[in-house]
Amino acid sequence: MKRGELSLEQIVEQYGEYLYHLNYLYMKDFQLAEEVTQDVLMKYQLHKDDFRNDASLKTYLTRIAINCCHDELRKQKRKSFISKLLPLGRTEPSVEQTYISTEDYTTIKQIVFALPLHYREVTILFYYEEFDVSEIASLLNVSQNTVRTRIRRARELLKTNQELEAIFYEGI
Repeated sequence: MKRGELSLEQIVEQYGEYLYHLNYLYMKDFQLAEEVTQDVLMKYQLHKDDFRNDASLKTYLTRIAINCCHDELRKQKRKSFISKLLPLGRTEPSVEQTYISTEDYTTIKQIVFALPLHYREVTILFYYEEFDVSEIASLLNVSQNTVRTRIRRARELLKTNQELEAIFYEGI
């Protein structure tokens, strides 16, 4: 191991949960997200010498994760596999406010998951993972203008969703 290089255990500890969460947002399935996360870590371990430190390790792992998710989605498409959306949160006690919050969160998640992949991935990377436009462009191998356009179009799709509108007007 080179000086300053993190061990696989350190990488899992530092980035494992982040990668799992990112993969879940792409795959919409807990088990697939876990499998893809393992694939990402395995690919990193096998090809860690290819990492040139041009970007941060997190960005490098994110790029691997996105590629693995795209590969898995292509496999599913070929197999005509229809994945079912599983609830993300744990079941909370039956308190009215908690129930409403959980329902709203689930609805928002379903609406974001219903976006076409190009819009869903920029929405996830921009709003949930807080990457900036230039980082997203680099990760997806597209221009910054393409990223901005996809974000704008995703916003337009989300603005026209009546369920989403109802959630935000209830909160006011």
